[in-house]
Amino acid sequence: MFRKSGYDKVLLNLRVMTAELAEAVQNHLKAAIEALEKGETVLDWERQDDVIDQLRDNIVDRSYDIMSLQQLRDQDLRWLLGFRRMAQELERSADYACDLAELSELRPEKDWPADIRQMAKQLLFMIEYTTAILKGNKEIDRDLADEDDVLDEAYAEFKEALLKGSPRFNEGQLGIFLVIARTIERMGDHIVNVAETLLYIQTGKRRLAD
Repeated sequence: MFRKSGYDKVLLNLRVMTAELAEAVQNHLKAAIEALEKGETVLDWERQDDVIDQLRDNIVDRSYDIMSLQQLRDQDLRWLLGFRRMAQELERSADYACDLAELSELRPEKDWPADIRQMAKQLLFMIEYTTAILKGNKEIDRDLADEDDVLDEAYAEFKEALLKGSPRFNEGQLGIFLVIARTIERMGDHIVNVAETLLYIQTGKRRLAD
């Protein structure tokens, strides 16, 4: 879609603003995972969360301003509502990242099982992929809902192990592992929502064709 007027440039700037937010969230998630794995972070979580909240608010406010001041064309409402929703989904991911960093302090030895480490690696791939698309560095060529299955399956396995018992972990370990896995799984859900909304803006469909 090529937009040329001043109004069109204002609409296009929503994508630029959302890409900036996505990059901030990506760095936030990366720092949270580093805290989980290494226990080392210099991030001021409260300050960074405030920055992300402000970036989200800027997108939401700009969307409302455009809707109240402009006569919208047919495709513009999808564009405005889509980027507003993406801003909200990204901000929720950042909130979960703060939770993840706080939870990591409950296990200072950082000996997380391979399942959780794989979930964290998969989550980083998902946010990096989504950010690259928003910045225009990559085309949508995969369905992130499929990638999210890795997180869903790992979380389901931890939940089953807690209910049935597992020789791999004691009950205390399983409790914290389950909460960590759930937190990562929820972040993945929000990132999938961002990717699906972006696809919908571009194509009118939520899933890639088989």
